[in-house]
Amino acid sequence: MKKAGILILAGLSLITLGRAPSAAAAEEKKDPKALKATYNGGFQFTTADKKFSLRLFSAIQYRYTYMQYDHKIKGNEQDYSNFYMRRARLWWDGYAYNPNFTYYFHLQLEPGSAVNLHDAWVQYKFSDMFAIGVGRNKIPYGTEFLASGFGLNFIDRSIMYGETDINAGGGYSKWPGGNQGFALSAEQANTGFPVGGLSLFRSQGISATGMKHFKSGSVFQYEAGVWNGRNTKGASNASDNHLFAVRLGYYPLGYVNTLTEGDVDYTENFKIGILGSAYTARKLQGKDAAGSTVAAYKTDDNGYNLSVLTRYRGFSADFEWGHEAFDLNRNITGPTEFDREAWRAAFGYFIVPTRIELVARYAQVERLKDPTAAAVTNSGLGFVSVKVGSAYVNAIEKRLNEVTAGVNFYFGKQQHKLFFDVSRLTRDFALNPGIPTPDKQSDSRFRSMVQFKF
Repeated sequence: MKKAGILILAGLSLITLGRAPSAAAAEEKKDPKALKATYNGGFQFTTADKKFSLRLFSAIQYRYTYMQYDHKIKGNEQDYSNFYMRRARLWWDGYAYNPNFTYYFHLQLEPGSAVNLHDAWVQYKFSDMFAIGVGRNKIPYGTEFLASGFGLNFIDRSIMYGETDINAGGGYSKWPGGNQGFALSAEQANTGFPVGGLSLFRSQGISATGMKHFKSGSVFQYEAGVWNGRNTKGASNASDNHLFAVRLGYYPLGYVNTLTEGDVDYTENFKIGILGSAYTARKLQGKDAAGSTVAAYKTDDNGYNLSVLTRYRGFSADFEWGHEAFDLNRNITGPTEFDREAWRAAFGYFIVPTRIELVARYAQVERLKDPTAAAVTNSGLGFVSVKVGSAYVNAIEKRLNEVTAGVNFYFGKQQHKLFFDVSRLTRDFALNPGIPTPDKQSDSRFRSMVQFKF
């Protein structure tokens, strides 16, 4: 009797095992839209038929900054100490109907700014060398700004890109202070002359992108398109003019991911990336630098940028140079054409692979090359109010400089980080005839930052 029971149970088990795969297949066939949930740099949901995919992820950066100012700059008589949520972001990306039809949304949530849809982009990939995208995104120009703010190996980008949380926050003191603010991407309110970093920021537009991997291991990449203009949001375009930009990259020894900085992946074989980009734009203006209404005129704005990036066994070196030209196209007294220039050199080395990194950087910005009193006035950059002796004088800004050194601790590569750095920020002044030339402005900065990404 016992043997018969065992035989019956064994038979039932064989029948169950034999039916299990077909039952599972039937279940999948029955519900092709069933979701599969995984975690891959975010929470990812994919339908069983793999026609739809959605990934949700978020991150925050919490920072402390102490700034010891050179008190001779008007407005910067009080030192600065601030706890600051630099970034609080939410993303969702994936594909719909077809893995080639992708989407990307990026929401800004930090309390220092209004809730803002930073990026909203949809794209269809016809081939590796040709994809078309439309929406709002970063304009493909330069290198440092196109790296993710959560993929940097410094607390923030260099002054080449105008990254100063001091200018973005509240309070009286700013950097460098005394004249026009110095933000990531800013324009003089009346003329449109760019007074911030050499960044085009984001805009609405359409672009084509592509990447080619050669059998030799080298990679070619391009991005080209048309946008409403530098740092534009949801408002309609003021005229029939647009901004055109193109960016090319060549990686002879294998692709270098330009969305991140540093060699946190500990690249075994030496890699180098060579990138070049250019843009041209035109805008309609109706006021002069002082804000008085004048006959409408169209300004021309164009620039080009060159970068070289290297990665090898925990070592990274980034070199970048950019030049911009701006033309008021007006018949007025004094100069109407202005040049800007900036460059940076950044180095990183992991003394403990993938965990502890030492970094150093030098950057320089000339918001006006060879500045004169007339150029400062016509462009709208403005004079710097600097105390010389017991009185303030109208000084001419010549050059901004940054020297930064820091140490970074990584927990999960680019996901979670703890950063510390110190900087010396200086400004040189040019000769203004009849006005005493101030000594160099020297400010000191200490920062620390923690980042969580999940």
